[in-house]
Amino acid sequence: MIRRLFRRGSKAPLGLAGLLSITLFFAGLMASSLAVDKPRVVQRLRHGKLVLHYEQSSNATEAKIWLLALVPVGILLAVAVLAMLWRRGGLYVVSAAAIAMSLLLPRHLDAWTARHTRRFPIGVDLISDSSSSNLASRGEWEQNARDTVISLAHWTIGIAIAAAVIVVGLALLRRVSPRQAFIAAPPPVVTGEPEASPVLGAVEGESRLVRRGLAGRLFGGGR
Repeated sequence: MIRRLFRRGSKAPLGLAGLLSITLFFAGLMASSLAVDKPRVVQRLRHGKLVLHYEQSSNATEAKIWLLALVPVGILLAVAVLAMLWRRGGLYVVSAAAIAMSLLLPRHLDAWTARHTRRFPIGVDLISDSSSSNLASRGEWEQNARDTVISLAHWTIGIAIAAAVIVVGLALLRRVSPRQAFIAAPPPVVTGEPEASPVLGAVEGESRLVRRGLAGRLFGGGR
């Protein structure tokens, strides 16, 4: 069934979904990082006191972030495969699905940003702001990630709308432009006397001579 779908169905929806998946994936990656990422907190004894030490997130957390980022892409590609059955309207379906996911993705972005900032009290670089080797202040990365998600979502929506507008324009152009009818050339007009074949003329001449000679033998034998 899948082979038959790829042979007969239009591949344009799948191509558009592949293009939209690029921006959608990176938007989902930043959003899932804000929602899921958290450091490992280790208690260490220093000068007789327990001190909290923050380390980078675990491999399981990193894998979860990447898998969650692939969820919107997987949904969009699944919609594109089904949209291949609808030849003319498949591109509209893919564009609508991409726009819907781009609008839903930043829905809880502010809450994820605030929670991520609380999880990293000294910043994502795990270095205190007072240190000279500090690379990112507390909350700075979260704000940049939030703005990136919104920007990529807007780009996805813009590409989806542009694709739909192009499809509508091409459809209207096909309807408005007149179709040139194919007119067959008329058959050649034959004028004058028909041409006689030389072979046919020779055969007719011989037959006449034979008939005359045979008649002379039958009726004029006495001459």
